[in-house]
Amino acid sequence: MPYFRIDNDIFLLRLDPYELQVYAYLVFCAGKKGECWPSTNTIARALGMSQSTVIGKIDSLVRRQFIDKRTTTRRSDRGRISTANNHYHIRSVAEAKMAHERFLGAHHGTPGTLTDEGDI
Repeated sequence: MPYFRIDNDIFLLRLDPYELQVYAYLVFCAGKKGECWPSTNTIARALGMSQSTVIGKIDSLVRRQFIDKRTTTRRSDRGRISTANNHYHIRSVAEAKMAHERFLGAHHGTPGTLTDEGDI
């Protein structure tokens, strides 16, 4: 039976329940490659969320450095260029934790401490 793993430290980084679900789904989609291209509509259907909630949580995960997002384009048979699914690079929890600590150090002067503000 297939499965995926997420480091237990994910719970120290104070993701809200929706951020955690979106991050876990992207980890699931990315597999060992650490990259995936699901549409926001696909993510929303899989998780039972609205598409606007998914978009907001993806933006939050990018801001908090859990994922990188790159907009991609495609060319139609007629040569028209349009937006395609986003390309996501999933950072490990360890990478996100280091980014979190750098952020706190830069904004609060106390590297390595978590706050109740949830502001990364």
